[in-house]
Amino acid sequence: MSRKKLSVFEAFSLSFGGQAPFTSMITFGTIGLQLGGSFLTIATIIGTILVLLNGIVIYRLSLRYSQHGGYFTYAFYSLTERLGLVTGWLFLLYAFTYGGTLLAGSIYIITSYLKINADLIAFLVLLFSAFLVIRGLDVSVKYAEFISIAEIVAIIISSVVLLLETKPSFNLTIPANPFLVILYAIGMPIGYGNLNPMSEDIKNAKKIVGIITVIVILLGGLLSALLFYASALYGTDLIEILLDKTGFIFPYLIFSALNGGILGGIAYIIAMSRIVYAMSLKNFMPSIISSLKYNRPYNAEVISLIIYTVILFLLTHFAGLYTTFLVLGGLTVLSYLIISLSANLSLFRIALKKLRKRKMEITLAIFSTILSLIILVYSIQENTPIINYIFFAWIIAGFIYAEVLEIAGNNGKNDED
Repeated sequence: MSRKKLSVFEAFSLSFGGQAPFTSMITFGTIGLQLGGSFLTIATIIGTILVLLNGIVIYRLSLRYSQHGGYFTYAFYSLTERLGLVTGWLFLLYAFTYGGTLLAGSIYIITSYLKINADLIAFLVLLFSAFLVIRGLDVSVKYAEFISIAEIVAIIISSVVLLLETKPSFNLTIPANPFLVILYAIGMPIGYGNLNPMSEDIKNAKKIVGIITVIVILLGGLLSALLFYASALYGTDLIEILLDKTGFIFPYLIFSALNGGILGGIAYIIAMSRIVYAMSLKNFMPSIISSLKYNRPYNAEVISLIIYTVILFLLTHFAGLYTTFLVLGGLTVLSYLIISLSANLSLFRIALKKLRKRKMEITLAIFSTILSLIILVYSIQENTPIINYIFFAWIIAGFIYAEVLEIAGNNGKNDED
């Protein structure tokens, strides 16, 4: 592809905006604050550190690969073809559920407090998202630059106003189930994964993708901890606290939350399209998907957009916004942990080739793998059965799909560019 490459700030805006920090704070954070109260601040710091370890793994891997595909590419070249396919398959679930969680959560907030028809808002938001994706990456990035700054401003203003208000002293309370609070806290910074699948769109990708990933995790986590610290002084209902204490800027906060949800969806539709495109290049999907149009993987973008839009609208209509948010949120954490495990194993396999020189990478990969496995087991225990059934059904479907491709003789490994 010969289109203009994204600059450092453009890539940061798309990644940080795709994380939708203010929106995810209001969605994941509202539940976390109700469960953990003031402990959510500590849980957010712990969760950020845990996610950062996986982010550093991506940093190390991004130094080695600069083509489209991200997690899929890492597993394809460093593990096996089949694990590469299954990793890409699981990333599609992660991308859809994370983007869908943000969008459903933001619409739920809007409709709860403005009393607007949920289907109408969902339709209009998805239509606007589709418009931006179809217009191309340049337009989406300009939107991301504006909204990412708007979200940072929303978090800082809210935090400062809450801290300047007359307030009681901060009292740390330990909840009955602190690990569950950490689990919800992890749901906020894990949105960094939209950048590495689109490395070919980024200038000097090997140098900056990993750095931006680490910055996005740290910035999102620290801003989240700041807002939760300020909010915990007043209670456990984050929306009511913001409405009561920052009422004069509440419309701006609603604007930021809604547009953050939209941007999160757009960023992950684009990430989905790059994974689908990369998988098509390796003959894991029909070749027509990897056809370029307008100097971009247009077919992959349109297919990803249709899947995201249709399924998400049906879910919000029939299951409701809140149920959609809860189910997609649970699937997001599970799928994120699995693709992180794949990345950890990829780094471990690569580092083994030069064991003496790469002891730190091996240690990082092992430690991140152990932590991810612990969190995964606990997440499965805490999830409702329907979330686990959907998740394992998706994994099984991925292995069946891989087996069908192998039988058909359609999977082949091309040389790395």
